[in-house]
Amino acid sequence: MKCKNKVIQFIPNGYGYRQVPSQCGTTGIHGELLLCDECLARAEKEFPQGWNLVPGDTCKHGRYIGEPGGPDILCPDCEME
Repeated sequence: MKCKNKVIQFIPNGYGYRQVPSQCGTTGIHGELLLCDECLARAEKEFPQGWNLVPGDTCKHGRYIGEPGGPDILCPDCEME
């Protein structure tokens, strides 16, 4: 189900800024993902490591171990095997 909340973007306008409401889940003017407070809280709960955009791969223990072309994160349980 798609979120229907709006996120406020601050767009440069002369010497100040103007507020522009945008749809949650869209891309902002600087290329960042716009998330409402509810979706951000859910993403932080699901991916506490901070990888809420591209979850990447998980090991057999369910831990995040990296993404293609990105950093590798070692699972301590896999290392002990």
